[in-house]
Amino acid sequence: MNLLETMENRTSVRTYSEELPEGELLGRIQRILSKDRKGPFGNRYSMTLMDMDDEKNLELGKMTSYGMIKGARFYFGGFADGDDRAIIDYGYCFEEVVLELTAEGLGTCWMGGTFSRGFMAKMLSLPEGKVIPGISPFGFPVDKRRPTEKLTRFLAGSKKRKAHNKLFFNQGGGDQLEPVITDELRSPVDEIFEAVRFAPSASNKQPWRIIIQDEYYHFYIDYNKTYNGMMKGFNIQALDGGIALCHFTKAAEELRFKGKLSYADPKFENIKWSYLLSWKVSR
Repeated sequence: MNLLETMENRTSVRTYSEELPEGELLGRIQRILSKDRKGPFGNRYSMTLMDMDDEKNLELGKMTSYGMIKGARFYFGGFADGDDRAIIDYGYCFEEVVLELTAEGLGTCWMGGTFSRGFMAKMLSLPEGKVIPGISPFGFPVDKRRPTEKLTRFLAGSKKRKAHNKLFFNQGGGDQLEPVITDELRSPVDEIFEAVRFAPSASNKQPWRIIIQDEYYHFYIDYNKTYNGMMKGFNIQALDGGIALCHFTKAAEELRFKGKLSYADPKFENIKWSYLLSWKVSR
């Protein structure tokens, strides 16, 4: 399974098998989690493996995603500063881990606003002034979803993805934007955009937007102030920006679409979205 297939096949797993990763697989997992990773703004992260044995699970109580995580023994997570750039980088690095674990045949589930931060602060020995942007269980998925998990996926809109013309735009002159027509995308951009479209996001809101301008692909976030206000300490949708940047850059590397991320804000006057970064194509 190549990286693009991994991105497409990744789903949020909320019910886990009693079978636990062990031996060589567990060793590879530990290396994946402990790897020193760098986000596009330069913040570095590694993840901590947390073994939730029976005693810890009892203390854990109802720390679940939508109250729906069942059977998970292992979790991973980390901490970051609360500014947007640090959170974007955390989302980028965390999603790298998610994709690498998916490639190992493991299930994961992004948890951003649905867990006990007090408990996790103790588990991660949270330093003062830091925040925990997200954690995830991991393990072997069960073959069949429970009815309650199917309902959760339905309520979260897990199968729904915005159309290309809601996410990707051409700069049509001045500040005018023209929605991208899928059939007009040149390869491999069409595959890269599809990889971004399948990226996970909080409540599946997919707040990222990309504007094509000559050799640049400008990334933005359409922040929802009301939604972000539900999380104190950091902007939860900044995670989604990092996830989208991760999917774009990894898919571009896979398809040899040469370029790199840099700060090149075009400062479009009529754009209400928040600028993140730009991918400049190498000729």
